[in-house]
Amino acid sequence: MIAAPRISIVTPTKNRGELLMQTMDTVAAQTMQDWEHVIVDDGSTDGTHEAVARRAAADARIRFIARPPGERGGANVCRNLGLREARGDLVLFLDSDDLLRPECLARRVEAMARNQDLDFAVFPADVFREKAGDMGKAFHDMSPGDDLLRFLCLECVWEITGPVWRKPFLERLGGFDEALPSMQDVDLHVRAIASGARYIFFRGADHDIRWQPDPSKISVRHFHDPAAIAASRVIPEALVSAIEGAGLMRWTLRRAALGRLFQTSESFARLGHLGEALAEWRAACRKYAAPAHIRWSGVAMLLIARRARGETTLAHRIVNKWRGLARFRSEPALIVPPRPEARR
Repeated sequence: MIAAPRISIVTPTKNRGELLMQTMDTVAAQTMQDWEHVIVDDGSTDGTHEAVARRAAADARIRFIARPPGERGGANVCRNLGLREARGDLVLFLDSDDLLRPECLARRVEAMARNQDLDFAVFPADVFREKAGDMGKAFHDMSPGDDLLRFLCLECVWEITGPVWRKPFLERLGGFDEALPSMQDVDLHVRAIASGARYIFFRGADHDIRWQPDPSKISVRHFHDPAAIAASRVIPEALVSAIEGAGLMRWTLRRAALGRLFQTSESFARLGHLGEALAEWRAACRKYAAPAHIRWSGVAMLLIARRARGETTLAHRIVNKWRGLARFRSEPALIVPPRPEARR
């Protein structure tokens, strides 16, 4: 019987063969060798299966799993499948276009070994466009704060590869919510915090996140596609449900949820769908008992947002400034709607 590895890396992928090979290279280059890399394919047609099979033939730590054809797809279906198949007590989710630094796994395994009471630990990342280090920017400075509130405000305190998890805790949490159209990682992190999870931050980036939004992703489309915008309504509802279920709801969190729903309204307004924008905003204000000055100033902002055609326009800057005054966001640079034609 093959001994279980100390840590399992789970990577969902679809038609990203070239980028996936770069990601796999960084796993193979780890200073700690006691790992397994579970690649879960979501129906690729670009030769991903063959390329991974060649590597797996030379390294038994690499495992290829194909999502059963005809079943529901998506990155989070694949992540849950990978979680079920993972043999390590520790789990790390690594996207198929991001990179681990050589000491990443060694640091994380050691940290969790020294802190047996932790459910997960979070490590920071830098962001890059084409080559690691080319932006010279951290994903987040991880300064102290209310992480639950910041996630609800869409301040991305950490991303999918930031945490290293104990597998039993993830299983108790239920893994990823496959019904959500996007931001399932934010939902997972909010549910983890709301559950009372024990976690800490460590300093020093140990991985790199590629900053190239894909226009086909639902997380990008929900700024530009009316159907995707409408579907995104369920995201703040799911977050609020998790917080209410834990008995942690308070006004600051309700205000953050209201701000998230304003984003839905703003996206409709930017596309010229002012009727839908105003209807969404009125419904959100009723649901979260918004004060009159927030309700009516929000209407004014939606009228202004209708004229915003880019992130550098005066109209956009006015709306974004109002978000801050209304305490709907704390890091405006992280919630600028990405342009669908751009690949930054």
